[in-house]
Amino acid sequence: MSNLAATESRSSDATDLSKGADAKLEYQPGLPGIIEDSDLQGDDVDEAAAALRGQSLDYTEQEESRVVSKIDWRMMPIMAITCGLQFVDKSAVSNAATFGLQSDLHLHGQNYSWALAVFYFSYLGATWPSTYLLQRFHPGKVIGIACVLWGVCILAMLGVTNFGGLIACRFLLGVFEAPLSPGFMMITTRWYTQKEQPFRFGLWTLLNGWLPIPALVMFYGLGHAGGPLQPWRYIFLVLGLVTVVMGVVVFFFIADSPANAPFLNDRERAIAVERIARCQTGIKNTLWKREQFIEALTDPRVWLVVATLFLSQSGGAVTTNFIGIIIKGFGYNQLRSLLLQTPAFAIQGFICLIVTGLVSFTKTSRNLKQPLLSIAACCVIAGTGVVYSTTPTAQNRQLLLGMMYMIALNNCSFTTIMSVIGVNFAGATKKSTVSAMTFVAYCVSNIVVPQAFRGTEAPTYHTGILTVMCFQIALVICYWASWALMTLENKRRDKLQARHPHPDGEKGVDDAMQKKEDVLQGLKDLTDRENMTFRYSP
Repeated sequence: MSNLAATESRSSDATDLSKGADAKLEYQPGLPGIIEDSDLQGDDVDEAAAALRGQSLDYTEQEESRVVSKIDWRMMPIMAITCGLQFVDKSAVSNAATFGLQSDLHLHGQNYSWALAVFYFSYLGATWPSTYLLQRFHPGKVIGIACVLWGVCILAMLGVTNFGGLIACRFLLGVFEAPLSPGFMMITTRWYTQKEQPFRFGLWTLLNGWLPIPALVMFYGLGHAGGPLQPWRYIFLVLGLVTVVMGVVVFFFIADSPANAPFLNDRERAIAVERIARCQTGIKNTLWKREQFIEALTDPRVWLVVATLFLSQSGGAVTTNFIGIIIKGFGYNQLRSLLLQTPAFAIQGFICLIVTGLVSFTKTSRNLKQPLLSIAACCVIAGTGVVYSTTPTAQNRQLLLGMMYMIALNNCSFTTIMSVIGVNFAGATKKSTVSAMTFVAYCVSNIVVPQAFRGTEAPTYHTGILTVMCFQIALVICYWASWALMTLENKRRDKLQARHPHPDGEKGVDDAMQKKEDVLQGLKDLTDRENMTFRYSP
């Protein structure tokens, strides 16, 4: 019992020391619950485990809350603005089309659809290299450099005069935007617990919906601007300059992992690492493991989640690339059709917060992410059904506009599926492989679906709308299949644990040692299939 008293005393000292800017914990080797050098040996140990050396694993809820708050205020604003800019930048060509880009560049037939698709061809080709770079190097530096480079590509649109120049800029834009989403997904899983991740995904993707609103108002003003350039070129000038500046901010202010965050002291780093270790998902390991790669490719849970992302992107084809043209086809002029897109983006932001907030803060919804998404998919099915079957007239254009806003509910799917991937797969190589597979599916969907929107059918795009409706029906099926598979596996593991519980021992010392073992287990770079203490959160 003397060891237990010493541990409790050491925990109290650690709490007091955490108030200092450079708090460190002097410790005596051998005390239960203290991480020692011998615990951190081996190639399989997560690199972040070093932050736990000599630290007690006991801390108060107030300490944890302070650490999470510091992480939120440092990371979330930068990530949200950058992600919002990425969305505005890649969809700027759609806004430019409203201002005459197609006629100015002499586009005809499927040229516009191919200009949209080529972005995803290059994004697809850059996905695997980007994933490797993000796992191997500091993700903040990789994303920061990429952000500056895609800002340069946006600025290059000022000099585009034909279809070839447009294709070249869109191709390079896809290459340099490729690291952002998988990189931010990696960062989120390194810093936040399973419970916290969905809402944080919602926060940093929030501006995907809300940043386009002031951007569209700005574009409306630019549409009335005079000067030597066509109005749509000013759009790319402003966006390019802002993006380059934001890339510099990301490069210098996004931290690599909790283990080396400069804005946290030693004690806070240890708390930040221990929180994630308890989730059994790991933080950072730069070793590439063939067995984890193969496991990712052979895991049916992975393929079902990949399928959900592939199918869900069909709705984005409507709300990102063709919404301006479709709304204009309802009988609105080009400037008003631009402003009428803003409610769709507002809905996207609100629905993301509602869904991710529900699954983060309400216990009953935490494992119902995919069933909730199936409700949104059913709304998209209804919206596309009405748009497909109704001929636009002056009398029904308000109805059709409302259905377009209903289709915008689809946009909560990307955020929530990202959180499903982040919390349900463990092992550094497996997570990066799943991330790459997911964004390959993302690209393929965004290449295939726009081709169903035939230029000869503009602005109604009947074939494209029907394609989206069919994809969404298949999506509902995949959501429920994925949820059922993960839920059944959780029940199986619960039964196994009930049959083989940890043996009871001397309370206090055994609790401290068990907590230590659980944390170290979460830092061994085990996959979700290998680690039987892992539980899925579908």
